[in-house]
Amino acid sequence: MLNRKWFSRLCILVGIVGILDTIIVVGLNGGINLGTVLPAGVGSLLLLWGIFGDGVKTHLRDRFPFLRRLIRWGIVLLVSSFVLIEGLLLWNTKDSVPEQVEYLIILGAGLNGDELSWTLWERVDKGLRILEKNPQMKVVVSGGQGPGETIPEAEAMARYLKEHGISSKRILLEDQSTSTAENFRYSRTLLDQVEDFNPAEPLLVITSDFHMFRSKVLAQRNGLNPVGVTCSTPWYIRPNSYLREYFAVVKSILFDW
Repeated sequence: MLNRKWFSRLCILVGIVGILDTIIVVGLNGGINLGTVLPAGVGSLLLLWGIFGDGVKTHLRDRFPFLRRLIRWGIVLLVSSFVLIEGLLLWNTKDSVPEQVEYLIILGAGLNGDELSWTLWERVDKGLRILEKNPQMKVVVSGGQGPGETIPEAEAMARYLKEHGISSKRILLEDQSTSTAENFRYSRTLLDQVEDFNPAEPLLVITSDFHMFRSKVLAQRNGLNPVGVTCSTPWYIRPNSYLREYFAVVKSILFDW
């Protein structure tokens, strides 16, 4: 009985923290999207379970014993997969970069009109530093036009690179993708048109730390050999980003072929 009370209290506490997290992140201009509202959604479910869970379990035990066992195993599967995937996200935040790499892909991350968002600026600026140190390297800027954007993300990225001295001859523009899966599918099509491109050779991929594991999986599905170069995620949206990415990874593993 004591363990049940502590578990209920823990659910209530975590639920309140999740709801407060959404309120704080949205208040800090995190925007309203899946990543920012997920903690509130999950938190609300935990809060309700903490308050009413014992009554629900008693009702299920008395009337639907099989359903109760099914829910229990479902929770075990959910928690196990969550721990595994989050571990993979954290494990894939840093790769050893080879000395000779000919191509780089920078993944889009949203615009404010035609201006780079902070996340996208970090990715493009990191790509700029790499390109400045490797004058032989070419870059694919990958990202289409989404809601609230007046130009494709790839165009904004290319503009930034050219303004900072990168020749347009080194930039390949992939401006049709609307998802990570399409980023790599369309980038592979574009690279295949380059005479000296060899998909077996290492290729740098720049994206956010939480996004790297899924990016590498999808790059490999498109026959590429990715080497991750990550950008850090601001602390105040990190829990939201990693939580959202769990669902995105499950979706990509099942459907993004």
